[in-house]
Amino acid sequence: MAEGNHTKERPEQSVRAAFIVSPARSGSTLLRVLLDTHPDIVSPPELNLSALLQHMADSWDNTNVALGLAEPRENPMLSRTPTEDVAHRARKPLDEMMRTCAEAAGASLYVDKSLTTVEHLPTIAACYPEAPLIFLYRYPLDFIASGLEASRWGFNAFGFVPYVAANPGNFIAALGGYWIDRVSQMLEFERTFEGSSARIYYELLCDQPRDTLKNLFDFLGVDADESVVERAFESEHGRGPGDYKIAFTGGISLDSVGRGATLPEHLGKEQIERMNALLAELDYPELEAARRGQLASLLGLQNARDSAQEGREIARAMADLLERDGRGAPSPAQRAALPMELVVARAARGEPGRVLIDADGRATALEQTVDGETSGRPQIRCIGDILLRVAGGEVTFGKAVHDGEIRVERETLSDTGAPAHRLLSTLAALIRVSA
Repeated sequence: MAEGNHTKERPEQSVRAAFIVSPARSGSTLLRVLLDTHPDIVSPPELNLSALLQHMADSWDNTNVALGLAEPRENPMLSRTPTEDVAHRARKPLDEMMRTCAEAAGASLYVDKSLTTVEHLPTIAACYPEAPLIFLYRYPLDFIASGLEASRWGFNAFGFVPYVAANPGNFIAALGGYWIDRVSQMLEFERTFEGSSARIYYELLCDQPRDTLKNLFDFLGVDADESVVERAFESEHGRGPGDYKIAFTGGISLDSVGRGATLPEHLGKEQIERMNALLAELDYPELEAARRGQLASLLGLQNARDSAQEGREIARAMADLLERDGRGAPSPAQRAALPMELVVARAARGEPGRVLIDADGRATALEQTVDGETSGRPQIRCIGDILLRVAGGEVTFGKAVHDGEIRVERETLSDTGAPAHRLLSTLAALIRVSA
């Protein structure tokens, strides 16, 4: 530069950093969009900065080893907690990206949302010891239901691949393994982390978004902004990886809370025990309670709708439906599948309801459970009032079977009884005639 043309360098803007720590399909995109709406916060789509930070830390660590400035790692394939020098060098490219995004948005706080953050918590804490961590959790059954919905055409996203590859015959158990691993990592780190952290529940975020955000803004050291919820879905939040459905979302609701109650019970015994232990630590209800339905009510959410019927009440309505006038005698094919028993499972309150369809096709609600009474009768499990909704045209019988809301309990089938598909086709026929 020519003498006399020196210009004073502009000091770099100081940008604080915070990190969202969350498994996939747990509301992290919703949370980052809400935070990004605040005028003092910028939270872009997933840039995978945590993975970049880990790569930079490993590369600088390897450089120091090569220069004789550090001892080799016992296992070169495993990372180790960065030293102060490595941490300082590793975070430089991240600081530049964070600063660039913050300056463009006029923000003072950068909140990173990357699904890889769970895997690199020790490195993040070493490189950004002053950065607050926001731990976001979601109930496992709802997480699995959301993961399955988002993976209809393949499991090549969200970090699901190794879990599905290890258990290709049971996607529910595969995603259950992912949830257990991620949440275990998060809780293990939370127990010993001495920095600034907050715990957020997806269900509370949906039920009380303003109160949740007010507390979160205070935690992050920015002014409260009560208009964030209204403005979040009308503002631009950058293009990039994340939950694609956020672009078509117009508000926050509890519709997705409890959706996992209809999942088939395909989790293994060890998985259930491990999940329940983690749920207890998170103050969530155990799996069996949530499977009965009304998770929102179990969590005490303010806006939960307790509209579910008792199992026996549903069973009586099902029996009335099947006994409507105009129904003729069962066909020979149908009669071969009778008698059968319908079990109303996972009703929110009371005992499971039961309906007996006898050999003549007559339906009776069974008011009491007697040991051994169902011996020799095949059972079809119906989740809540699904059969009534099928009859009302809200959902097709085939979709209800596909989603596991109507299914044959195979352990109740005898060697000489009708096969499962015959039982289902007979029930479908009886509903069509009665509806």
